[in-house]
Amino acid sequence: MDQLNLLRLYVEIAERGSLSAVARANAISPATVTQALKTLEARVGATLIMRTTRRLSFTQEGELFLAECRRILTDVTDVLDGVSDKGRIQGELRVTATNDFGRTRLTPLIDLFMREHPGVRVALQLSDSNVDLVAERQDVALRMGPLQDSALTARLLMPGKRCVCASPAFWQRHGKPAHPRELVNYNCIVLARPGSPMSHWRFRIEGRDTTVRVSGDRSVNDGSALETWAMAGAGVVLLSSIDIREELANRRLETALDEFSHEDTNLYAVHPGGRQPSRRVSAFIQFLVDHLNPLEG
Repeated sequence: MDQLNLLRLYVEIAERGSLSAVARANAISPATVTQALKTLEARVGATLIMRTTRRLSFTQEGELFLAECRRILTDVTDVLDGVSDKGRIQGELRVTATNDFGRTRLTPLIDLFMREHPGVRVALQLSDSNVDLVAERQDVALRMGPLQDSALTARLLMPGKRCVCASPAFWQRHGKPAHPRELVNYNCIVLARPGSPMSHWRFRIEGRDTTVRVSGDRSVNDGSALETWAMAGAGVVLLSSIDIREELANRRLETALDEFSHEDTNLYAVHPGGRQPSRRVSAFIQFLVDHLNPLEG
């Protein structure tokens, strides 16, 4: 078995979860798969997988080697596709994004991208948690800043700010606050993370970063529900200007305390650093730049 097929077999072990499953899928004996793994471990000089009668577990060296195998196989596929299809972009593109942005803005853009590149298959994962791109085998993530992981390569797609907002009817009934500390007198609807409602809102007051604790009669773990309640006049919410751009333009929502806002929620496309992204990733990121009204210059 040549080295490239050894790498493919190793990745398949990770995906199928057992040596016997890989053997069945490839119509080979379990002994052949076992020998292939032993050959790899001897070549690498480390134990890659700990095997028991019930399960497999990858060692730290095995996890690192797995990530490199996937990178190499992706690069090989890109090279072969580029030669055989005269530059046509094809293959699987794995994308992750936040729930709100993914549902409202990204899914129609993916439809358009796939129409332009019919050879591409997209696997979209929506999550408000920061997905580990390497461990979860994601090609590109759409994340709102500020970014923390310096191991990722990022490209700015859209600028954004955190906004205090409510419906025009709510502001008409209650008036707009003139200072962040006045929010204690308003019904504020907060985004609830597991076990921790986001009830401390950050502002820049007299040149200093300050938090104001807010409260209200409801909380929710979904940003779309926050928008719905806010547009219905139920209370004040804190959202990214990117997520509510259309609502602000159509005056279904209005902001307040803009002069105290300083928390950027810029939208970035990020991918694992340290190497050139695949042509699929590069084309997709450029497509997003072209279609999301980027900053000029």
